[in-house]
This record gives sequence, C-alpha cells and structure tokens, in this order.
Amino acid sequence: MGKEELKKELHKLIDNMEDEALLNMVKEDIVAYQTKTKADFDDLSDLSPEDRAELEELAAEDFDKDTITEKEFSQHIQKWRKRLSTKRDS
Repeated sequence: MGKEELKKELHKLIDNMEDEALLNMVKEDIVAYQTKTKADFDDLSDLSPEDRAELEELAAEDFDKDTITEKEFSQHIQKWRKRLSTKRDS
C-alpha cells in the first residue's frame, strides 16, 4: 500500500469514527510525532523526577535478578508445606 492509499484509508477511518475520546487520542499522537522526532519523544514527561528515576533504575536492573532454579523452588515449596502441616497439627 502506497502513501496516498494509506492516507485515504486513514481519512475514511477517521471520518467514520464517532468516539470523541479516541479522536482526541489520535490527534495527540499525530501532533506529538509531527512536532518531535521519535528520538526526542518523551512519553514519560508527566512523571515526577522521583518516579522517573525509579522507573529508569528498574529498567536497568538485571532481568534475571530475582530468578531461582527449579531445585530452589522445590526446596521453598517443601519448606512451605512443612510449615503449613505443622500449623495444621497445632
């Protein structure tokens, strides 16, 4: 599909759209991408500096930081079951 065909299809979709909230979202997205380059686009601009710092810290964390092996998981389950059965017996 060429650029002109795509524009025509988008115009049709927009012309048939009745949801004002959705139309506003589409407009905001188009304006954001027209006024800023993709590299400069900051979709997190409404976050406080503290929230942004926390989010960036979480994104930089090692993905497997909290991962345990299947053997470790089984050991945790066994301990949990043992404590559960001890509580039931009391």
